Amino acid sequence: MSKLLAKQLQGRRYILLTDENVAEACMPMLGDFLAHHAPLDVIEVEAGELCKSSEVCMQLWSHFLELEVAKSDVLVCFGGGSVTDLGGFVAATFKRGIPVIFIPTTLLAMTDAAIGGKNGIDFEEIKNAIGVISQPEAVIVFPDFCDTLSSRQWFSGMAEVVKHGVIARGDFWEELKAVSFESHKVPLKLLQQSVLVKHAIVREDPFEKSRRMELNFGHTIGHAIESTYMQKGNLIEHGLAVVMGMIVEIRLAVNVKFLSPNEADEITVLLYSWFGNLLPTFPQFDEIRSFLYHDKKVESKKNVLFLPSSSGEMKKLVLASQGELENAYNQSIKS
Repeated sequence: MSKLLAKQLQGRRYILLTDENVAEACMPMLGDFLAHHAPLDVIEVEAGELCKSSEVCMQLWSHFLELEVAKSDVLVCFGGGSVTDLGGFVAATFKRGIPVIFIPTTLLAMTDAAIGGKNGIDFEEIKNAIGVISQPEAVIVFPDFCDTLSSRQWFSGMAEVVKHGVIARGDFWEELKAVSFESHKVPLKLLQQSVLVKHAIVREDPFEKSRRMELNFGHTIGHAIESTYMQKGNLIEHGLAVVMGMIVEIRLAVNVKFLSPNEADEITVLLYSWFGNLLPTFPQFDEIRSFLYHDKKVESKKNVLFLPSSSGEMKKLVLASQGELENAYNQSIKS
């Protein structure tokens, strides 16, 4: 990893952005590199979603000015999805853009946040309300970082792997169903396939005009649940919120006859068998209702979802009202 990073930087000056947890658990793995390639500064932010704020952005921009960061200097984001979201946004907006390199240290970041160029911060308790699409110069994935994760963090990352499996179907889905994850080890082949699924979709549709919207499966409900918990001051793991979103949206796919009940059960049973013991309580639908209107896929005040179908493809659904979504949500809570 150190050799890859040194080669990518090619002697340029850089700033290292990380968080307090990563600095303790993962920084020793960069020891040799840091000893021979000292950064302009190592900046530690608070771990988790709370670092994704306008206040932290302003502090970073001010510090970059103090460091006299130039357009040719590089921001290296070393951490999970919150660090890459925040760092990617700060880099894209400072002096109209400086290069950024991501070194994701969580499974969630490796398979989702660091891939695709979506960078953003939360605003007024709305997740990722402010952001840009700006691709990193490079993403360096080092699977051994997964060994530092807690069980909840690991399963949060696996949620995105499962989501990619549902989207891709075929051999990837069949291999996924056959794997036992009791060891908390991700088979390298599955990790590679998950990254490639997202990378291929992003290359085809980098600015989310069409097919990239498929990657939001589980996120319409998931982000609303996550924002509801955020509003209560009780943060939950992004991946687990996405699992809850997938459960509801699969039920919706059955109700609108995109999926048969048997096909839906195959996915739902897998989700509950892997993640069921970790899922928090579903809020009441009225608690998430207002957040659904802030979803970035809303068109003319109508929620737009991409759901799995019997054809193996993701199908677009535009809801005239939230009634069908509320019905699927309440069915999921009761089941």
